[in-house]
Amino acid sequence: MQLLSSLLLSFLLVGAEAAVPKNKYNCTSFIVRVPIDNVTLIDLPFPPFADQYAATAFANQVTIRTPSVPKVNLSSLTTTFNISAEYCTPAVLGPNSSTLHVLTHGLGFNRSYWDFYLPNATNDAEYSYVNRITGAGYSTLSWNRLGIEPSTIADPYKHIQTPVELATLISLTVLARAGNISQVPVPKKVVHVGHSWGSVLSLGLAALAPQVTDGIVLTGFSGVSDYQNLFIAGTSFHLASENAPARFPAKQYSTGFLTWADKSANQYAFFNYPHFDPAVLAQAEATKYPFTFGEFFSATAIPSKAPNYKGPVLFLAGEADLIFCGSNCTGLYGADSATVKAFNGSSSVETYIQPNVGHGINLHKNATGAYDVVLDWASRHGL
Repeated sequence: MQLLSSLLLSFLLVGAEAAVPKNKYNCTSFIVRVPIDNVTLIDLPFPPFADQYAATAFANQVTIRTPSVPKVNLSSLTTTFNISAEYCTPAVLGPNSSTLHVLTHGLGFNRSYWDFYLPNATNDAEYSYVNRITGAGYSTLSWNRLGIEPSTIADPYKHIQTPVELATLISLTVLARAGNISQVPVPKKVVHVGHSWGSVLSLGLAALAPQVTDGIVLTGFSGVSDYQNLFIAGTSFHLASENAPARFPAKQYSTGFLTWADKSANQYAFFNYPHFDPAVLAQAEATKYPFTFGEFFSATAIPSKAPNYKGPVLFLAGEADLIFCGSNCTGLYGADSATVKAFNGSSSVETYIQPNVGHGINLHKNATGAYDVVLDWASRHGL
């Protein structure tokens, strides 16, 4: 296993704060029916939250020094979900366009995390991964995870659980690779790119279905769970239906759909001051999406190691990532770290720490430097 550690490597990758021109790329949005079969569920050993008091009390209980672990029963789920997806290609197709980047967003976002624009600056692609990747000739497939409209808004306690989301990502990939999504040409290669929770799922895919991916990029992720209680405490498990009732009405979003309080809490979890535009923070808060209790409760129910995956891996961390690094990622990606050893069967594991960014890497002023790291890695590994 080769380990390349590029910590704060080059001032050229810090990125300029000037506007980044928008390339010409074509996108098609659609709904795809994604089946899952006999996926294990965790039957929660307590009733749904009755109100905000109960939700906040549970956040307190899971972050105390000695949390209790209740016994649970298991069941299974076989169903088909509607998944909202978007396929983007460069305006002029070339040899790289048959390589598909499957983009999986994290908690609190929808797929626009990968193609983020300010409303009054729609020609400034400073925060768009899709713009940079299609500009280099690649294609992308981004999707809204379960519970993120217009994907299926399933039960946030019983069904929007980690194994179900992982099965959905695997099934979506299998459909794309087999040519069973009419809007997506059969790709020659597939690279899975995740952010945060999307990285958790992409690692799980490499563990359970290594044959369906040719490359893994995990952003906003370290494999270290010690600091995730900071995120839980920062959200206090605010009920989405009370926090933003116009966007998340209670009839559609039960007490299992959670969020954080306001843009200050958003900044605390995702941003690194002063390396962001306040307008970006405001837009990120205005367009946030809930996460679910089921996701948290089942977070450890999928593999965290992928020893049978043989392809290349890139860890791309934000220097000041709160959730996965306690706001300091330096030193967490060495050759002997659990993070890197999760892929001990891989041909190559590379790590890079992007300076001056927090957990929400794409929302910082030098995000394009991070995108160029991905492109350099992909080129060197023939992807």
